[in-house]
Amino acid sequence: MLFMISLEHTPEQCFGREEYKEEMKQWAGEMRSSAEKLGIKINGAYVCPNEHIFYFILESDSLKAISEFFKPPMLTHHTGKISPIMTIEEATEGTSLLEK
Repeated sequence: MLFMISLEHTPEQCFGREEYKEEMKQWAGEMRSSAEKLGIKINGAYVCPNEHIFYFILESDSLKAISEFFKPPMLTHHTGKISPIMTIEEATEGTSLLEK
């Protein structure tokens, strides 16, 4: 299952601030190995620094694994939105929407 995740933080909680840089470096450095251990495929990982938002497109069979992936500091510094998503083709499979 695909998940679209957005994590938004305040400027005061920004990982660009000196007091949070080490936490972010550590999490980012472990991101790929953590995903692999949890059975998560990272299809995309992005940040919009001027809006203080991280975006992720992850693939996993487990919402629990997704939650574990975003262990502190990610979910403790952010307001998160984790949405299961599917392709338009999957959503319209068996309908005549694509036949027109």
